[in-house]
Amino acid sequence: MFRLLLPLAMIVSIVGASQAEQPQPRVVFNDDAQMLSEAPQEKTSEFVKAWLDKEVEAVPFTTYVFLATTPDICTFDSKAGETYGDRFGPDYAKGWAAGIRGLRAEGTDALKVVTDHMHAKGKEVLAAVRMSDTHHRTIERTNPLCPQFAIDHPQFVIKQPDGRTNETALDYSYAEVREHRLGIMTEIAEEHDVDGLELNFVRWAKHFPRDKGREKAAIMTEYVGQIRERLDAAAKTRGRERLTLGIRVPESVAACWLAGVDVETWVKRGWIDYVVISTWNNTDPQLRIGEFSRLTKPAGVDTIVVMGNMIGTIYSGPPEILDRPIAMSAKHAPNSYQGMLITESEARGAAANYYTWGADSISFWNVGIHFGNEATAAPEQQARIAWWTQAVKSKESAFAGPRTYRYLPMGKGMSSRAPPIRNYPWYNEGRSPLGHVSSPVLAFTKEHVGKRLVFPFRMADGRNGEELSGQLTFWCYQLGDANKLSIDVNGQLVGPSKVNRFPAGKRRGGLPGQRFEISLADCPSFRGDNELGLTLNTAVADERPPFMEELEIIVNEVGKRKLRQ
Repeated sequence: MFRLLLPLAMIVSIVGASQAEQPQPRVVFNDDAQMLSEAPQEKTSEFVKAWLDKEVEAVPFTTYVFLATTPDICTFDSKAGETYGDRFGPDYAKGWAAGIRGLRAEGTDALKVVTDHMHAKGKEVLAAVRMSDTHHRTIERTNPLCPQFAIDHPQFVIKQPDGRTNETALDYSYAEVREHRLGIMTEIAEEHDVDGLELNFVRWAKHFPRDKGREKAAIMTEYVGQIRERLDAAAKTRGRERLTLGIRVPESVAACWLAGVDVETWVKRGWIDYVVISTWNNTDPQLRIGEFSRLTKPAGVDTIVVMGNMIGTIYSGPPEILDRPIAMSAKHAPNSYQGMLITESEARGAAANYYTWGADSISFWNVGIHFGNEATAAPEQQARIAWWTQAVKSKESAFAGPRTYRYLPMGKGMSSRAPPIRNYPWYNEGRSPLGHVSSPVLAFTKEHVGKRLVFPFRMADGRNGEELSGQLTFWCYQLGDANKLSIDVNGQLVGPSKVNRFPAGKRRGGLPGQRFEISLADCPSFRGDNELGLTLNTAVADERPPFMEELEIIVNEVGKRKLRQ
């Protein structure tokens, strides 16, 4: 476990400082340098520090991970890489350039200001390295996120088997790519007072052709070993025992292999200090944490799970979400899955699952952008962020209040983002952009009448047979009043008298359908990994078959164990 190291002045003031420090889980806060985009040209350092202070006050964390490089474009003054905006001349002030130039005029840069300020607050500070960011969809000099290195070396661009024409990621198969990026990481480790690096293999999880991930994984393994060696050498030069190396990886072991990421080998070889299991951009309670904890726990490596400020999906069509007046993004499609922001109760539900299945702590993602002038940074949104992040800071806090387990169709609409619209590594319907198979959409087509369809859901509460107080709710759209639906939990039928049925109604709009509600006291026993079984027993029209895609379970209280049937 990570031990929080405090500055001397703070240590002296702590009662009992002579006693041995107690280990505590490393809680990670990722910051994507939004403050540089909003910073003024004067008193820039003061502005950045005030931003950092707001983050520290609102969110509980021990480790601050600051975006340093993408991996070719840097947010600090780099000699080995390309500093954002510099190639456009001294007057360029778009994006990060405004803050970069303001800090440069003061004789400093973002990595130094962030590191010094957060160290003074007792935080571990790591430089984030996005291993393959492709926010730039074209390779052209006018795009500030497109690195000059890629412009000069188009032969290194990944040649994807799907024939896409807008790929911009570089292929780690080429030694020149690895060496260029290793030089930037070495510069950070040797010349800055950071405590280490976090390698982000999620942005955008394209390191090799997407059909060659497992085949090429050994190349990335050798490369991570080289990065560890450079960190060890820098630590020795700087008089440090060790510099931290964290990795942020796709949300399942299968998705990791698609990206050429061999977590097991890296952990076994002692290279890695923590692993962040990460979705693309949201919070998903269905993550299979045990796939990773079985690898990390024996090695003493921190197992951390990402929680994003968004809980919704990429899909922006109907149904309309009408019951989230505050927890809805002002930047995304209004009243849609895409705009759903996480609530305190939903955060508790997801975190309860993570902690139960092996997580040590949480990594907060896409939270740092909400402390400035963005539309999503309104005071009520900052308050919501403080509430939900405080609620999940530990296993005890996650279980200390009501928990809402919300299961959404995370992969719905992904095919609409196929190239050339975007350049995600994966765009198969029902998968995340990282290739992970997501919760299903159950479609009751004509051939499915009379057949049981299954919606799997993971839930920490009730897995030992405890009595639960709360409610299970799901929606079946395009389902008429006369259609009969049999419902079971883990194969045990829920009696029709226990099911309350309403029109889709006030909470979900834009589509006809039915809302089903069942008291948890009337549900058969839960078991951790559960199945909601649905059987449609009446004929349906072919052109608009009913479908189910969202499940909500609210747990208010947990009582004594109930007998299993």
